[in-house]
Amino acid sequence: MEKQNNTNIRSSISTNNDESNTNDIELTLHNSNNIEKDDKKLADQLSVNSEIPKETIEDPNDPKYWPRKKKNFILFIISLAGMVAPLSSTIFYPSITNIENDLKTSRVLANGIIGVNIFFMGVAPLGWAAYSDAFYTRRNVYLASFIIYIIGTVICGLSNSIWLLLAMRLVQACGASAVLSIGAGTIGDIFHSFERGQAYGIFYLGPLVGSVIGPLIGGYITDYLGWRWILWILAVTEGLILILIFFALPETFAPPTNLPNPNNTTLNSRHRKRFDPTSPLRLLKYPNMLLVIVYISITYAIIYIQNTLAELSFTDIYHVSASTVGLIFLAQGTGYMIGSVIGGKWSDYVLMKAKKRNNGVGYPEMRLHSVWIGCFFISVSYICYGWFLEARLHIALPIIAMFTGAFSFVAVLNSVSTYLVDAFPGRSASAVAINNLTRSSAAALFTFISVPFEEAVGIGLIYTIMICVSFIGVVCLFVVSYKGKYWREKINSRIDE
Repeated sequence: MEKQNNTNIRSSISTNNDESNTNDIELTLHNSNNIEKDDKKLADQLSVNSEIPKETIEDPNDPKYWPRKKKNFILFIISLAGMVAPLSSTIFYPSITNIENDLKTSRVLANGIIGVNIFFMGVAPLGWAAYSDAFYTRRNVYLASFIIYIIGTVICGLSNSIWLLLAMRLVQACGASAVLSIGAGTIGDIFHSFERGQAYGIFYLGPLVGSVIGPLIGGYITDYLGWRWILWILAVTEGLILILIFFALPETFAPPTNLPNPNNTTLNSRHRKRFDPTSPLRLLKYPNMLLVIVYISITYAIIYIQNTLAELSFTDIYHVSASTVGLIFLAQGTGYMIGSVIGGKWSDYVLMKAKKRNNGVGYPEMRLHSVWIGCFFISVSYICYGWFLEARLHIALPIIAMFTGAFSFVAVLNSVSTYLVDAFPGRSASAVAINNLTRSSAAALFTFISVPFEEAVGIGLIYTIMICVSFIGVVCLFVVSYKGKYWREKINSRIDE
């Protein structure tokens, strides 16, 4: 095991069943330091998941070795498609009062058009991800989901009842949600793991642009055309994206051919052909999955408390119009966009520095050390935001807090989402689907209860309470950053047995 050549790198992965899987992977990572200097195509051996054998690395059909321009164009398409889900949600923030009055319903049910949408954007990816991972396809999922989305959107626009509107928002969410998990799988298909942090940052620009322009567009459309025009514009926009996907997006899923996935629940990845929409839920038995999503779910609840209450807070305290509320949300969206780009680069930088200190040996948990600064500023920003509103201070102060909170949140989200892809290779879409399910469930729950919650404790205290709860999630991330490697190795040893 001490020879420094490429043949032993392969044999340490594929034939040595007497040593533990952990030693094999670390030896491969160590030996690959020399390979990278001579052969750039083998750079992925330095990644945090170096289980790819040389035969796969040298395969010119591997999407990871497609031309850079082609991969960047694919990234652009899925980022653009990723804009759909948050745009469909945030575009209604300034129009809730108008919908409440037009359909003669209650505030809770009017908020439900956001809550239902968020919840099923978390549930539906379980089916999309399971289908994608079982049948080795990304492209077909994109096409089917966008067709479903457009149908739901058109019927939403024709709705004259809050109940029909809620039902079609469910359908709309199921269609829009696929890209949230399948997009992560596509990134895992075409990018090496040491590139994925930056790729994730670019991918999230699409959803974050949707978050930026959604309230702004929704506010002006509501003021000047009426809220139904929101749905007609969405249907046309997503129809154009569907055409782009049909003609320009290739299939990227390259099914595993050599090794069983070290985090797979079966011994042989060839047996994954059976379609089971609940299969992603099995990942919850792994503590490195469960503990990470605890923090993500809590912070998402905070974000959606803010999103749901912002219209009420700013109109009641500062007496602004729906279109002005849309402009206020630009602060949050801009924070998301800048945080996504900077957070992705920071995540990759921290990972590479940690690997360098560890003699070139890397593992996914190293990436989690990039989140601590962001966790601190998330806490400070949202506590300040709540009490700035409670004290009725100048409107600029809560807007600044919205920006810093959003910036910090998405920087942390980028790192933990990339960690889930790295930690569960071959099931990246399923890992992200579970993440979407739990965080969307938390967001939907707090969208419904945010108004009575605020009435019970006040706008300042609601954020203070939620930040205190989020400290539990920070502890969970800390535990995973130090114990996650051990847990994954334990899973690997069980599979080897």
